Amino acid sequence: MYSDLDEFNRKPEPFSRHTTDLLWTDPWIAQQMLKMHLDDSTDLASRKSQTIDGTVAWIDRKIGLSGRNVCDLGCGPGLYAKRMAMRGANVTGVDFSAGSLDYARSQAVADNLNIEYRKADYLIDDLPGGQDVVSLIWCDFCTLSPEKRRALLERIKVMLNPGGVFVFDVSTTPQFEERSEVMTYGRRPMGDFWSPEDHFGFQTTFLYDQDKIALDRYLIVAPGRRFEIFNWMQYFDPETISREVRDAGFAVEALLDVRTGEAWTPEAGELAVVSRA
Repeated sequence: MYSDLDEFNRKPEPFSRHTTDLLWTDPWIAQQMLKMHLDDSTDLASRKSQTIDGTVAWIDRKIGLSGRNVCDLGCGPGLYAKRMAMRGANVTGVDFSAGSLDYARSQAVADNLNIEYRKADYLIDDLPGGQDVVSLIWCDFCTLSPEKRRALLERIKVMLNPGGVFVFDVSTTPQFEERSEVMTYGRRPMGDFWSPEDHFGFQTTFLYDQDKIALDRYLIVAPGRRFEIFNWMQYFDPETISREVRDAGFAVEALLDVRTGEAWTPEAGELAVVSRA
């Protein structure tokens, strides 16, 4: 046990291990993740519905959605895709969570919306071409290593029609400055989230000050199972995200408050990037 905990509390190299698929493919945890996405009282997994309404409204206002081909990457249960379709967009949602897509499809049927949902990993699987707009919302971009981010940008360029728009959001360096390194331990620390059976949870948060990266590392120990989760988050300022996008061949058109569509300020939190291929 000492060796296990000693290794658990050693700071790994940035983005050296990824476990995102476990959150969305483990039958139990995926159910809990979907519940969190649909919980309108918290921003932990998805932003609250009022905020999502505002984000889709300014995207429509600034880019125009009606009649446009739009692909929402990492669409989850379709919270943004649904709203874009309601504004007249021809929407394709892409996600690798079967449970989230089942929910999204049921909502599309209930609302009589013609949305295509595809089960796929946007980093490796085939993606739809001929898109006027590609979106990637709730800081998914920040969970990827620099190499994966560059590869994804190249894939999105292929998806887009000439002059097409890629709109996404990122966590920012003022938010990084509010974080701290912590170690916690508890019995069923998040209730039944990690497991329906009794379990213990350990969490260590590491900060990489020079690179503006945070890692929340979890170790879950149950009677018949143990596993780890690595939640990485890259934080950007306007200069670093603009440079990364431009280096991939996009033109940056605007840096905005993701909630309102107004010009971004450090007090706003996450930053939305509107870029054009």
